[in-house]
Amino acid sequence: MGKIMQWLEDKFLPLAVKMSNIRYLVALRDGFIAVMPISMFGALNVMVKEILLTNTSLFGETLNKWSFYAENIQPFFDSVALPISNQIWWGSLALGIVFTVFTISYKLAEFDKQDALTAGVLSVVAYFTLLPQSAGPDAAWGTISWTSFNSEAIFTGIMVAIVSTELFMFITKKGWIIKMPDQVPPAVSRAFSAVIPAAVVLFTFGVFSYLTLNVMGTTLKDIINTAIQIPLTSLGQSPLTMIFLTLVAQVLWFFGLHGSLIIGPILDTMYSASLSQNAEAVLVHGIQAPNAITRSIIDLYGMAGGSGATLALIIAIFMVSKRAEYRSLAKLSLMPGIFQINEPIIYGLPIVLNPIMAIPFILVPPVMVAIGWFFTEVIPFAGRVYIAPPWVVPPVLNTFLATGGSLSATFLSLVTLGLSVAFYLPFVMLANKMD
Repeated sequence: MGKIMQWLEDKFLPLAVKMSNIRYLVALRDGFIAVMPISMFGALNVMVKEILLTNTSLFGETLNKWSFYAENIQPFFDSVALPISNQIWWGSLALGIVFTVFTISYKLAEFDKQDALTAGVLSVVAYFTLLPQSAGPDAAWGTISWTSFNSEAIFTGIMVAIVSTELFMFITKKGWIIKMPDQVPPAVSRAFSAVIPAAVVLFTFGVFSYLTLNVMGTTLKDIINTAIQIPLTSLGQSPLTMIFLTLVAQVLWFFGLHGSLIIGPILDTMYSASLSQNAEAVLVHGIQAPNAITRSIIDLYGMAGGSGATLALIIAIFMVSKRAEYRSLAKLSLMPGIFQINEPIIYGLPIVLNPIMAIPFILVPPVMVAIGWFFTEVIPFAGRVYIAPPWVVPPVLNTFLATGGSLSATFLSLVTLGLSVAFYLPFVMLANKMD
């Protein structure tokens, strides 16, 4: 064990630190985080709809058996609440790629201390420049299909944000800008300085649009989807990929690095399309979600209480620990842990560089994720995830919400929590014997 940890510290840790500072990964991470308020409320909205508002929802179907509810409350939901809910979904989740393009571009330009606001707006305009001007051959001009913003557009949006911003910053750094006198107000001066870079960006994307739409008879989205997104999404559906990425994140945490933030951009990029495809299948087409693995499956089955499933550790301490400092820390960490905040236990116990807790902390999440996948894909026991609940939703309840009320998935998350506790127990007992 000591040799493995030494190798990780000498070889793996420096690489992880470098990776955490890659500007594109930082921009992806911060860009996805920036749209979190929108995506969180959008997900909450969908959860309420799927659990209560429709007459076929989890609770709605039962409640509508009561005549008063069916005659007085459900009609209000149908005529008022559901239309409002649908519009919120449309503006927040269905068109979410637009916000992601802006925030990734903004954060990338901000990282390089460039005009982030102009870069973000320009990247959105560049994205729209690539879109067909009608939804189909028989559609009226200006009717853009929502499929230009759905799950198939995620990688296109990311690439447009990066390329547009890099080109904008390249022209700006070269000094190919309109320089105004010092007496001109700064806001006006910045606007004029962005004219030439913006013209170059839009002309470049206009040419790309012409080549793909008029020469190749396709769209850039379809090209990127076929060449990059579909293969990468398929790779992400391999349980080995998910297990490996989860394992890497845990190793980083053990060394005191925020594994979730470092690996997060990779997970978000690889699995955003999977979750969007599942949501589209269930919410739009009314069919079963196609993907067993999404970004959320790690949190639902492998991270009860936060990275390392530390809520299980807290429960194990209450059960068998004889150390007063452990039990005191567990009392302080319990409430944050229920809401998936585990820094108190990670840095207070500490788990960082703790050789006793290293084994369960590193291994529990990937093992539980593997179990979650197995009983979702191989043995289709649990319902599939198609909603991303806010990360602060307590364990087990988050699975219930993420799967639209699947009781089998909820039971499975309760089982993985119990198994996680069992995994931690012998190591907590071992810690009783340590000074």
